[in-house]
Amino acid sequence: MIFETIIKEKDFIMDANEYKVLKAKIKRTLKNFELNNINAVFVENKEDALKLVKQLIPQNANTSSGGSITLQECGILDYLKENTAYLDFFNPGLTREEKCKMYLSDFFLLSANAITEHGEIYEVDGRSNRVSALLHGPEKVIIVAGINKLVYSLKDAVERVKQTAAPINSTRLCKDTFCAKNGICISPSFSTEHLMCEKRCGEDTICCNTVIMAHQREKERITLIIVGENLGY
Repeated sequence: MIFETIIKEKDFIMDANEYKVLKAKIKRTLKNFELNNINAVFVENKEDALKLVKQLIPQNANTSSGGSITLQECGILDYLKENTAYLDFFNPGLTREEKCKMYLSDFFLLSANAITEHGEIYEVDGRSNRVSALLHGPEKVIIVAGINKLVYSLKDAVERVKQTAAPINSTRLCKDTFCAKNGICISPSFSTEHLMCEKRCGEDTICCNTVIMAHQREKERITLIIVGENLGY
């Protein structure tokens, strides 16, 4: 069984009580995603995530992706580039018309900034290619997220982006923002007045648009792969 394997491999950091809580949390999360018409599966590690992606995507399929450290760490980006008709949205040589072909992909892959136990996908984007393709266009969407992206509620998802994902990604992308300079969002706690960062964060902010996917009307379009490892930011 998957969960028994996890506890054997990670018993140096997880005791039996933590294991029971994790097992219940993952089962609850998978069930809630299914209720929201989002296919959700759990795999033990990034190697199994890559194997599943290979099973889901035929060779030579038209594919594209959003920028993702998770996909890189799993070897998924390399696989797409070598075995499918991959459109690299970030290729500076592409024309606007060529970039728009991303929305005609057979498969679009990305990660998530957070996923909730209630069955919601939380995405924050600067360029907005990720969130736009997630919502509409590509025939199939595959989301790969490490266990570190799993949070209880949308409030926790917002704070995860403010306190963890945005500062690290802004630093990685060499952005001139408050969070890149200070290691935390200018408004690090959840606020009903400022769901994301305030304007004085900086014009270079990567937190331009927020999407909460709570239900997928087109069943079978989206598959979420939750990986039992910490992946990405």
